[in-house]
Amino acid sequence: MSFDEEKVKKAFKNKKFIWRTVRGVSKETGISPNEIQTYVLSHGDQFVKSSSRNTRGEVLFADREVYRSKASPVRRIMAAVKTRGG
Repeated sequence: MSFDEEKVKKAFKNKKFIWRTVRGVSKETGISPNEIQTYVLSHGDQFVKSSSRNTRGEVLFADREVYRSKASPVRRIMAAVKTRGG
């Protein structure tokens, strides 16, 4: 199966979620976790990485636009301060 960038983008914009794991997006799209991870890491301008992990210890990512539209203003400010604070 060839890589389908549009499937990945659509999965990250799924209205059921703000935060997604590579595994979850892989399951939804049928694209390998390695390809999802590579895509997310090489398109950092499109994604936000959470400082928290899920209960399995997996890294959480959000589409930047989805995060901006759904996260509270206070949470966004706290994330920005934490990112810039070192």
